[in-house]
Amino acid sequence: MQESWHGLKFGVLGMGRSGIGAARLITRLGGTALVSDIRSRSELTVEAEMLEEAGVRIECGSHKTLLAEQFDVVVVSPGVTLKPIWIETWDRFGTQVWSELELASRQCSVPWIAVTGSNGKTTTVKLITQMLQLGGFRPKAVGNIGDAWSDSLPSSELDLFVVEVSSFQMEQTQTARPHIAVLLNVLENHLDRHGDIETYGSLKLKLVANQHANDFAIINGNDSFLKAHEANMRATTLRFGYDSSFDWFVLQDGLYTHAGASPKLVLHSREWSLIGNHNLLNAAAAATAATCLGVNPTVIRDSLIQSVPVEHRIEYVREYNGVHFINDSKSTNLSATLTALEAVHGEVILLFGGRPKKESFTQLRHLLGTKISYLVAFGEAQQKVRMEVGDNLPVMFADTLNQATERALSVVRAGQTVLLSPGCASYDQFLNFEERGKYFKELVQAL
Repeated sequence: MQESWHGLKFGVLGMGRSGIGAARLITRLGGTALVSDIRSRSELTVEAEMLEEAGVRIECGSHKTLLAEQFDVVVVSPGVTLKPIWIETWDRFGTQVWSELELASRQCSVPWIAVTGSNGKTTTVKLITQMLQLGGFRPKAVGNIGDAWSDSLPSSELDLFVVEVSSFQMEQTQTARPHIAVLLNVLENHLDRHGDIETYGSLKLKLVANQHANDFAIINGNDSFLKAHEANMRATTLRFGYDSSFDWFVLQDGLYTHAGASPKLVLHSREWSLIGNHNLLNAAAAATAATCLGVNPTVIRDSLIQSVPVEHRIEYVREYNGVHFINDSKSTNLSATLTALEAVHGEVILLFGGRPKKESFTQLRHLLGTKISYLVAFGEAQQKVRMEVGDNLPVMFADTLNQATERALSVVRAGQTVLLSPGCASYDQFLNFEERGKYFKELVQAL
């Protein structure tokens, strides 16, 4: 049931996409909002003017007002790490602390599907949305994939939301209850913020904590963390993965489900344009979710045949002088890079770097000289690569992505692939992974 916010006073921490969306929703529904961001007014001119025109108070350069005034609720943007002193202050005032996901879910009057996991979220959200559209629904994909969920609420034009959910969004989420929760995988990621994989994984599991028996929890049956927690899930549990006992599964030649007692091939791997078995696994997760809502395998197959790769996720850029170039800038952890290396055929010149996370790169050593002909480390990751992978050929080093691309061009041979799959965050030299991927594509297209 939607809540009334008339007369309630909200603070919003962070003036990014989700913070702006939250403030707009609050004011649309009768509440008042102050949005606070540590960045200066000159860095936030567009955002500040946009919010002020919508009747929202703003604070730039500090959080003094946000911490001095008493609010009913403070909404925390996912990019903000809370300080203990802030939490103590809000505890003293009796202020509730919500994520933007918590805020939006309280005002959503239609069923919603949540997709989370270390890797594969955006592709899976996109595939689910396409399957539902072809199946006659009016869904919208929101969250990390595009618009803030809050900016689409309240809505009378949509009958479903498909929400991409990160672990950051789950930190201050308490009551959210998706009708369908899709848990793709739990791998070492964001441990610099969450500390250990148990804490990180437990945030993902909060998506199923409030579900009822008539909801659905869709899990990767091959993921050891999810398997260990499956017995505690109250929703109807369905599984996908690399096992023919699962509801939807991937074998070497394609995507399968069951027709009676027999496996049924729904899509041969050569029938679609996405690269790699990991994308077939994303398709299996999406198909399982769509099936819960009555979409039949024929519609699912047609939707998959029409699908195209998501930008920056193992995205083929071009061929030049017999060399293939692939942009996988979305790879921000080692697991994603290893998945890309497995998906790409033949030998690879790997462009790897950025701001490293709290994970070991030693697995890359075993691929040098076989799958990886050369590894070019760039940005802040150079020192970590020197220590954990090596500092002699075939490992090379560059300060920037531009220089790394030049190093790759100096050694690549026809038939090989130059793969940008950085395995690290982009923030050392770029605003985000999208900017990094676009820059790489510009370099390649200019050859």
